[in-house]
This record gives sequence, C-alpha cells and structure tokens, in this order.
Amino acid sequence: MVKRKQLAEASSAKAVPVPPLSQPSRIPNALRFPTLVLASMALSSSVYSLTSQFGTGDLATVMQRRDEWWEIGGLLTWKSTELAIGWWGEYDAWDVVNLTALSHMPYFYLLTTFYAVRPTTMWSGIFIDIVSTYVPFSFMRDSSPVHRAGASKDEVANRSIVNNIPIMIYTSMLAAMMYALVVFGSFHFWLPEFLAIHFDGLKDLAGANEASFPMIVVAFVISGFATQSFLFIPALGAKPDAHDLKMAEFDAETATFGETLWWNVWGYSKRSRTLIKRTATLALTSAMQSGLRTYITVEGVELVGALGWAAMWAATSILVGGVLWWVGDVNGVSN
Repeated sequence: MVKRKQLAEASSAKAVPVPPLSQPSRIPNALRFPTLVLASMALSSSVYSLTSQFGTGDLATVMQRRDEWWEIGGLLTWKSTELAIGWWGEYDAWDVVNLTALSHMPYFYLLTTFYAVRPTTMWSGIFIDIVSTYVPFSFMRDSSPVHRAGASKDEVANRSIVNNIPIMIYTSMLAAMMYALVVFGSFHFWLPEFLAIHFDGLKDLAGANEASFPMIVVAFVISGFATQSFLFIPALGAKPDAHDLKMAEFDAETATFGETLWWNVWGYSKRSRTLIKRTATLALTSAMQSGLRTYITVEGVELVGALGWAAMWAATSILVGGVLWWVGDVNGVSN
C-alpha cells in the first residue's frame, strides 16, 4: 500500500514530462460540440462495422437485437450524454480516454468473465470506444495544463508529484487493489447468486469461483492507472481559485446561516472539490454505461440485474475516490 509520507517527500524527486496532446481545431465554438458528437458516432460505427468482420463473432452469441426505437434511442442519447459530460466538464482528450476506459470496462468485464467472450474481443471493444472519443476531443479541445509538459508552476500545483513515476505506480497499484478488493469480495459473498437469478443466459460462473485476489489485481492494473490519472493527478495539480480565497475569509462569528451552511457543504479546497466532482462523474458514467448497455444489449438480463451490476461499479468508484483523497491529504502537498 502507498505510504502517505512518500507524497510529501516526492517534491525532491525528478519530474517526468508528459507529452502534449494535439492542438484544437479552428472550428467555431458553437459548432464544436455537434461536430464532436457526429465525428465520434461516425468513427465508432465505422470501426465496429469493420472489426465485426474479423473475430468478434463471439459477441453475437450473447447480444440481443436492438429493434425498438427506445433501445436505439437510449444508447444514442447516452452516447451523446457521455460526450457532453466530457465537453462541458472541460475534460481534455487524455481525461476522456481514462473516463471512457473506466466507465466501459465493467460491461466488457462482465462479458469476458461470465459470457465466454474472448479477452481480445473485450480489448478491441474498449479500444474502439476510446479511439472514437479521443480523436474528436484531441482536435476540438486543447490539453489541460496538468497534461502539458511545458506548463509552469503557476498553472499546475505540485508539479514534482504530478509527474513523479514512483507516485504514479504506487497510486495506480493502490487503485487496482481497491477495484480487486470489491470484485473479490463480491465474488465470494453475493455476486454469483445474484447473477444466476437475474442474468439468464450466463455461460459460466467459474470465473467468480476460481479467481484469486492476485489474479484480479493484475486484471485491474490498467484500470488502476486510468483511475489515478483521471482522479488523483488532476486533483493534485489543481491550483487554488477564487472559491478558496473566499472560504479562507470565512468567519463563523459574523457569517450568515446561508454562508455557514455553504461553507460546511462545499467549503473544500480546489484539490478536494476537483476530486469530489471527478469521482461523482466516474460513478455516474460507470453506473449508466454498465447498467444501460448491459440491459439493452445482453440477452436475458433483467432490469434488477443491470441495476445491481451498475450499483456495484458506482460504489467501487466512490470507494477508490475516497482512498485517493486520503492518500493526497498529507502535509507538504499544497492545496
């Protein structure tokens, strides 16, 4: 597990530059989001159609036909909502890569573990989902300071920690272990029975009974890296803003009831607020993506089953976010 004092000592470690992302296009601001949605959907549809000819036939054995207008409309609406979350949340292409990988992973993990879908099919699906969002965002949105190698200390706080490789590894492994802990515990206490009742058409439950904790940790290493990159790094790199200055001037003796209430509810530092908002975003998108996509596309899944599977990943996101907040809450790390 990560030693908390290592974060405070990391200021003396050598910082590793992060390559800059592509510069944004010159498309007018009013047209950028509609163009982003059209480009992402066109790219996703084209690549999925192309790859369906090469080795993804195992998906057809578990997929149900989507003929109803509400099913197709639901998926398209959620795809647009995902893009809107990234766009209006002011995420850059690297943020979107991490969020897409994390929110789409539960769906493919279900298919690989319990429906005999090959890992190569899973990774190709995640890769397509990532590419179809990364490419439009890389052209439409400039990279954030925390992802720019040339960003100054005035733009990014805790630069020596943000780009420190040992800290990246430690926090990635910690996040992976948190994912594995929830999955391992679910496998042994409630999930197999829940799946057997609410997921008609399961191929095999051996994946839950035979999986060891180290194996699950290895399976979630990439998710751990994506989590620390989406939650931990942007939070540590967040610079204090006007809200922080206002909260620093708060005086409990002279404040009104409304000011006191607001201070108690949202009087956190920029770092904490960034982590809270991103954790909430990850929990929401993971739940909606896994629940909606599972219920609509996988044959035999009941609504209760889809909701339970979605709730598991939303709770996991909140747990991991809380642990990473605890890790970053040390002396020597600026707010």
